[in-house]
Amino acid sequence: MKSPHFFEFKELVQYLSDELSGAQLQEIMSCADGLVLGFYRFQTPVVGAAKAVWLVVDLDTQFPFLGLFDHNPWHGLKSAKPLGLFLNSNFKNHNVSKIDLVSDQGRVVRFDFSTDLNLFFEIRIIPKQPNMIAVRERKKISWEKVKELTNGGSEEFLSTEIESRSVPYMFKQWHDRRSKSAKGDNVKKISAASPYDKWVKQRQKDIDKKKKAIDSLNEQIENPLILSYSQAGEHLKVYGFKNLPLEFSKLVDFEKKVSYNIEKSFEKVKQLQSKAVGAEKRKQILDAEIMKLNDLSEPTFSKSLQNLALAKSAQMQRKKSDAQVRKLVLDESKGLVCWMGKSAVENSKLLRESKAWDLWIHLKDYPSAYAILQKNKDQSISDQLLLKAATWLATESLKSKKMLEGAKLAVVIVECRHVRALKGDKLGRVTYHYPREMLITV
Repeated sequence: MKSPHFFEFKELVQYLSDELSGAQLQEIMSCADGLVLGFYRFQTPVVGAAKAVWLVVDLDTQFPFLGLFDHNPWHGLKSAKPLGLFLNSNFKNHNVSKIDLVSDQGRVVRFDFSTDLNLFFEIRIIPKQPNMIAVRERKKISWEKVKELTNGGSEEFLSTEIESRSVPYMFKQWHDRRSKSAKGDNVKKISAASPYDKWVKQRQKDIDKKKKAIDSLNEQIENPLILSYSQAGEHLKVYGFKNLPLEFSKLVDFEKKVSYNIEKSFEKVKQLQSKAVGAEKRKQILDAEIMKLNDLSEPTFSKSLQNLALAKSAQMQRKKSDAQVRKLVLDESKGLVCWMGKSAVENSKLLRESKAWDLWIHLKDYPSAYAILQKNKDQSISDQLLLKAATWLATESLKSKKMLEGAKLAVVIVECRHVRALKGDKLGRVTYHYPREMLITV
């Protein structure tokens, strides 16, 4: 199958613009041959059309291609690529605002996502020099080394009378030749779960979790010990230890006086009743939350996606503009960034906003700020990068302590899942478990 010539590509870009304008980027999957981008469309051009669609960017050197499908033809062919990681951390949950043909460069299309962040994605479907380029503000990353396009890329030498294939026909040609399953089988179609299906599945998990919590609360509300302690107390008031029923023997301390056991029994009743009241209130809250989670309508799903996009945008904006946070880029291609607050308040915020798999770094047995190394889940960090982050932390923390220059310091490195801030502490102190130690020279 041939790659689309310029006029076919022009029609293809118009088709993508009609289909994907306003769609939200939900998934990024990369493999050796290119990318698959999963989009959710809030509005579809045709009534009843699939809400979830997959844009495949095939960077085959001789026959590059760009296609849109209602299932993922490359499902299961995943491998981490720097461009994919960059898109996942910067473009995910953003909406496509505009899709344009860069006509003066030839078969080049540009996807604009956010003008505020200068967020755009460029795809070049040019034989022998296909490429993808992602840009966010001053950050830029490409699939291959960026080359200057020859002949201005306009391809004006093509005749308008050249035979052109329809967009659906080109998609079918490509699919018959290049679609793959997880095992590499041709033609076989494997439909990946749509964003809506994943959303429904996650809500069902949340409902199951809350139902389990309600079962635990019911045990506190209907705790049989409330009645047992009450009856034991009443018996002790009248008869003391005499003829004490066997089932109450575990509730009293025979080495103590009767008066002590009476007081203890009724105090226990009050504690358990107080817990039961609190459990009842919590149960009502959970019941209301379950009722909301049972709403699986399309408007609710669309609203949740929009809220997610707003939260993502606000988070990115904060990191860009907040003057109280210091930043060290360890490896831009891998998305590795280290953050450090300038105050205890900012450090606490950084810890709260961190992911469970991020790394918390602090000087051992010495007062200092702490740093949060943001990384992807299951991403390994080399000792060299950890040493760089730890040295930066020590240098920033000990700037005014010249007498410590050249000293050797121990640094602790802990996954954020094992770090807990002390409740009510205004100095940003924490407790941690399972630390790794590293020795550095300031």
